[in-house]
Amino acid sequence: MTEAVLWLRGSKAGIGPIRTDLIEQYWKWEQEIPTIVGFNRQTPQQMATTREIYTSAYEGSSDRQIKFTVYDLGRPEPTPVGTAMLLLDLGLDVAEYTISIGEEAARGRGVGTEATLLVLDYAFHVTGLECVYLTVLEPNTGAITAYERAGFRRQGLRRNSNKWLGHRVNEVHMDAVPAEFPGPSQVKIQLRTQ
Repeated sequence: MTEAVLWLRGSKAGIGPIRTDLIEQYWKWEQEIPTIVGFNRQTPQQMATTREIYTSAYEGSSDRQIKFTVYDLGRPEPTPVGTAMLLLDLGLDVAEYTISIGEEAARGRGVGTEATLLVLDYAFHVTGLECVYLTVLEPNTGAITAYERAGFRRQGLRRNSNKWLGHRVNEVHMDAVPAEFPGPSQVKIQLRTQ
């Protein structure tokens, strides 16, 4: 296994670049039922699609996407457990956020929350974004709680606009802005210590 490169690290989670040696693992995580339901996909994703998503940054779209491998730091070595992505609109200095924690053992332990906080830190203090936003299905209360703990705030609902487990549900719109970043900024800490 390739050694983990961590751009930012907290006590539970770290984030680093996408790794081509993990493409098959990313695909396997995306085939898990919680991931399929959480992303509101009705069908599994093909390996070719996953490969395109995670390698497209190397083929000219890096100015529109920042992709991260999420690591669990609560193990003897940093262990890849998921992915996160910022879909950039640099004309407006905003991005849409997605995250997927694929390893079941890493769910419910705060790894996703801390990884989200680290991605926001990167977004605000490295990329210089003014707003990061997301949409989550209202019944996905665990995700909503994790996003709120990381600094996202609810902005509103789009009513009856999606489905969850075969039933019509609302979408919750959330955003985060630099002025409300809960910190501490690992980016700023690194710059002071180097």
